Amino acid sequence: MSNTRPWLLSLLLVAAACDKEEAAPPMSAPDAATVAAVGAAVELARLEGLSGEVMVERGGKKLPAQEGPLYSGDAVETGPKGTATMRFADGRSVEVGSDARVGLGEESGGVVLTVERGIVLSRVPARAAGAPAGGKKVSLTLMTPFGLTRVGSEPSEVRVEVGKDSGRVEVKLGAIEFVTKEGQQLRASEGDSVSVSAGRAELLLRGSHLIELAPIQVTVRVGSGKAELKSKGAKRWRAMRAEGDVLAPGDGIRTRAGSSVEMALQGSSSRLSLGPSAEMVLEAAAQGGNRDEARMDLKQGGLGVQLAKGRESRVVLPGLALEGDGASRVAVRRTASGYLVDAQTGQLTLVRGDKRQVLRAGERATVTAESGAVVVETLAPASLMLGPGDGVEVYHQGLPEVAFGWEKEGEATVEVATDEAFTEPLVSGTVFQPFVNVTAPARGLLHWRVRGKDGKDVASGSATFAPERLGRDLDRVRNVVPEGLEKTTIFYQDKPPAVTFTYGEEASAAQYRVAVYRVGALEKVVAERTVSEARAALDAGALSEGSYLWSVTPLSATGEQLKGGRMNKLELVYDNSVPLLLVSQPRNGQRAAAKVRTTGVAPVNTRVSINGRPVALDAKHRFDTWVEPVGSPPMLMFKMSRPGAPDIHTVRTLRQRGP
Repeated sequence: MSNTRPWLLSLLLVAAACDKEEAAPPMSAPDAATVAAVGAAVELARLEGLSGEVMVERGGKKLPAQEGPLYSGDAVETGPKGTATMRFADGRSVEVGSDARVGLGEESGGVVLTVERGIVLSRVPARAAGAPAGGKKVSLTLMTPFGLTRVGSEPSEVRVEVGKDSGRVEVKLGAIEFVTKEGQQLRASEGDSVSVSAGRAELLLRGSHLIELAPIQVTVRVGSGKAELKSKGAKRWRAMRAEGDVLAPGDGIRTRAGSSVEMALQGSSSRLSLGPSAEMVLEAAAQGGNRDEARMDLKQGGLGVQLAKGRESRVVLPGLALEGDGASRVAVRRTASGYLVDAQTGQLTLVRGDKRQVLRAGERATVTAESGAVVVETLAPASLMLGPGDGVEVYHQGLPEVAFGWEKEGEATVEVATDEAFTEPLVSGTVFQPFVNVTAPARGLLHWRVRGKDGKDVASGSATFAPERLGRDLDRVRNVVPEGLEKTTIFYQDKPPAVTFTYGEEASAAQYRVAVYRVGALEKVVAERTVSEARAALDAGALSEGSYLWSVTPLSATGEQLKGGRMNKLELVYDNSVPLLLVSQPRNGQRAAAKVRTTGVAPVNTRVSINGRPVALDAKHRFDTWVEPVGSPPMLMFKMSRPGAPDIHTVRTLRQRGP
């Protein structure tokens, strides 16, 4: 024992000095296998956020973990899909990734975590101005087989990765001190990292780790609509191949209105997507170990980024980098002054030069390129929110995004995919509000599901998206009314339809005069047409609902009547039995105003709301009202509800007011 006492005293000095600003003298780190012996039942942390297989070893016995206190001498072990969080009295948290083992000990009032394998992430949150101080400050030392890392109580975010033959410590926020087993002391700040391999420790300054990454292939395919690709140095754009293309550095992609493309990084489940009317140029893509990086110039439009679970990902844009080390989804839109960044799931870090900003799900960052200023605000749900349930229909032309919402509050995990098995989710990650905003596809099916922190199902649903079925609008139908003894009856919705009268040709006739009368009022012509062919058309709305008689009279070249016209019967009957909501006003692309007139007709036994406000229907299920557009671009959201059937949503997109 006498040989170990000087070394133990040195360790006590390191742990006790963890919160002091002045640097401690170099010292030797202990062996990673050394863990403080189990002593009195002193609670060091709380175990929470359990997911998958998590075990706790206590007193030599290994048992399934439960949320609750952790004591000196405990060890937390996770399986291939297991994760857990240790929460300390001062608000600090340590997230334990999959396939990891972390032991807890206590030395001289400080906590010692022994990371034997896997990845842990230590976070010390900033305390809001005016907020009361948390519990007692925790002095934390992270021991690995390669050395120890001292983390102070100032706001920080530190990632420690322990592999079989190497280790890595990355500082995402704040600063740390790393002490090797040989006593070498390195100080790393934001953006820096310490890499240990073959017994040698190296300090990698901000950005220097990029040289370790090897180029990887990026494949791209059309998601919907049409897209074009321009190879580096080419003068012309070409249509993308149906089977997809492989992008090389310098290649450009652009999409048309209502179109999208999907990009995949080789060897990673991270996905990038380019939205409608967007353009970007790929600058580089690389990979190394557990790290992915893609560099691109987003010239216009929106970029969706789904970062892979269990990998460290980095997407670099001009003047902005996005960094994440877990499943997270972010939507980036290029603006005239910079970027809008919406964190839809998970958490990531925005990097601008030497400044870093953490962005969590449910937050939006407005990034001003010239000044570098970042303003973070809470995200509101998209204008159109869909609740749980399958079979919902959404018809639109240009809806930017849609929200899926549920009732249960609190942290949850969300997945959105195009297939019911969720084999390759488009959106996945943690959310902290009871909704998630996702890009609305121009056409296709989306499945979504939500699970609580306990892994239990919270909500699920599916929705079909497609362009609005304008072609079936009955006011565009031209009904044919033939001459004959039988009465012709036309049933219609919305406004009375266009009508075309047909009749037999007369050999000597140069023209035909068609006259229409209301039944019982033959002295007054309601509509009259003189044509040169055996058909005469009346525009929609020329005849209103009611019973009519009509006749056709052949005329000579000089206008003389060749024979008398025979009366034929026609009846226009309003009928709303067709299960389709018809919106007459406003049209898509109409200029917006503070309020716009909205007219249409709904099927029988349905309820209609516009932008969440119920609309009164008359005896014939018609509506005529004024509504304030919402969202950007300005939109009107029509919702039709029927007993025992999924809701149907119709979205009309207007043109922004202004020059």
